[in-house]
Amino acid sequence: MFFSLSFLAPFRRHVLAGLVLAFGLTTLPAPAAPAAIPADQFIRQVGTETLQALGDRSLTSEKREALVRNLLTTHLDLEAVGRFCLGRYSRGLNDAQKQEYAKLFEDYLVKVYAQLLSQYNGETLDVRDNAREVGSETIVDSHINRPNGPPIRVEWKTHEKDGKPMLTDVVVEGVSMAFTQRQQFESVIQNNGGKIDALFAAMRKQIAGRR
Repeated sequence: MFFSLSFLAPFRRHVLAGLVLAFGLTTLPAPAAPAAIPADQFIRQVGTETLQALGDRSLTSEKREALVRNLLTTHLDLEAVGRFCLGRYSRGLNDAQKQEYAKLFEDYLVKVYAQLLSQYNGETLDVRDNAREVGSETIVDSHINRPNGPPIRVEWKTHEKDGKPMLTDVVVEGVSMAFTQRQQFESVIQNNGGKIDALFAAMRKQIAGRR
């Protein structure tokens, strides 16, 4: 089945480490806040706490999915990322399809990343202190240190929504996870005559654990 986790295979060894830490990075304090904890210090603190939570090998798949769902809905801008991943097809959705897609997108991300995070194996985070503003986004540079293998370069993109920073993308060794997902979604739709229902059906199968 096209919508298996195989599309992440080229990045899996990077994403395993990166996504474990991503949710902590989304709470990067706004640069203008005078009393805010320095970005690098805050990211290290929250990243470590997230690693400890998701690195619990005793977690059942249900508990891990619940934890991932909470992290996603709290710190990821699901609306913006979901719209980006759907690309030009997002403009053609009616209200019912928008609601269905929003629910499917959340459930899909929970399923995919809960499976990836279950393979976490001792990676650590090294945050650079050169967070920078690019347009409306804040970009934080880091390296993921692995027990076996060279460090992995990761950029975290955030923007402000409702007065707080939210994660919008993770760029691993120059490869955007959001753009990669967008390519996959668009490919499914294009290969099925431009029908958005084909994407919805593929997402449901992935969520249900079917190939």
